[in-house]
Amino acid sequence: MNPSSPSSRAIHRLNRRNFIQYSSIWIDSSIPAACANSNQPSTSNSQLDKVTFGTNWMAQAEHGGFYQAIATGLYKDYGLDVSIKMGGPQVPSGTQLLMGDAVDVFMSYGMDAVNAIARDIPKITVAAIFQKDPWCLIAHPNPAIKTLADLKGKPIYVSASANITYWSLL
Repeated sequence: MNPSSPSSRAIHRLNRRNFIQYSSIWIDSSIPAACANSNQPSTSNSQLDKVTFGTNWMAQAEHGGFYQAIATGLYKDYGLDVSIKMGGPQVPSGTQLLMGDAVDVFMSYGMDAVNAIARDIPKITVAAIFQKDPWCLIAHPNPAIKTLADLKGKPIYVSASANITYWSLL
């Protein structure tokens, strides 16, 4: 392909941000279809498979595709009657919800999949929505604290999900 041709230039206009955005939309709309028994649209509402999907937190922007699929009837087109259970503070992790039959499918963190393998929990990872987990540490300015080692002996508040993911590593 000639690098100066219009089709080649169009390929280069897709920057990383757009690629991630379009890929996320595609994955968000593809996961429910992959979970369906058939890729053919259903012709009868009586044949819909009930599926409960658990999110990793309260409704937020990255969950939008899942809610949009309900609103537009995309799930129903593929034979699914999907309901969404929101996560949030004091809500058990996805694995606990799955093992307790509270949800059929859930979104989780990459480290949660690794922990499931380590604990022999029968779980299948379908897709990775984020290339990196968006974790951070937030602190008030303190000139005495310059490294993680300086936090030793100081009070640190960590989320429940941090306890099973990055905190043990730190």
